[in-house]
Amino acid sequence: MKKQDAIRIDSLLQKEITSSVVINGKKYLILTEDLYIKEQLITTRVYLGGKIVSTRHIDCRNILNTPDYEKKMRELIRSQHEMIIETLRKESTKKTSTPSSYLDEVKTLLQRKNNKGALTLLTHALKKFPDDPFLLSYYGCLEAIINKNYAYGVDTCSRAIEILNEKIPFGKDIFCPTFYLNLGRAYLASGKKTDAVKAFQTGLSYDAENRDLLWEIKKIGMRRNPVIPSLQRSNPINKYVGMILHALKKESP
Repeated sequence: MKKQDAIRIDSLLQKEITSSVVINGKKYLILTEDLYIKEQLITTRVYLGGKIVSTRHIDCRNILNTPDYEKKMRELIRSQHEMIIETLRKESTKKTSTPSSYLDEVKTLLQRKNNKGALTLLTHALKKFPDDPFLLSYYGCLEAIINKNYAYGVDTCSRAIEILNEKIPFGKDIFCPTFYLNLGRAYLASGKKTDAVKAFQTGLSYDAENRDLLWEIKKIGMRRNPVIPSLQRSNPINKYVGMILHALKKESP
């Protein structure tokens, strides 16, 4: 068990161990206790978000009448507790063994507003996949926002775009909006509003209807100019002409 895992042992009976462990950005509570009197069991429960996600029982009747019964019980409780934590780590590693699986988990954490958990997971993922552009893009963005490493965050997002262009020279348009969204947010965190707007607008050149990019532009207080200034922005002609121009721009060399 790692040193940073928070462990508390009941000081009177020493028959309960509680650990708080962060694995892949998720905080688990592991509780192992001696339920011998009631059920003749040692039970370990794993909690996530206040809910039990796993339970393990060990029958301890076979050591009841053995010498040093109390000592053996404490050893068995600790042994099971540490084994459950190690098993949990191994299972979590198997589930997040590819860049895409890591990325899915990161997106889930971001949707839950757990930015710090997402950054922790990305840090772990990049040790295995240091040149994955998708992981780097999100990592750079969160480094700027959370840790205020502005220059490093922007550089990392920019490098992610360079790697994307190298690895996926064709068909990358579908990914570019997200990459420029992350770059723009990194710029915005550093107070460089003009650079942020340029990044968001570049992203919109790949997907003119991207909601996240449009929302960022709206928050800044800027809107794209209508294609035909003499007509209102909401006019269907402006909308469809804009779509045609965008399609032609993407097809042009």
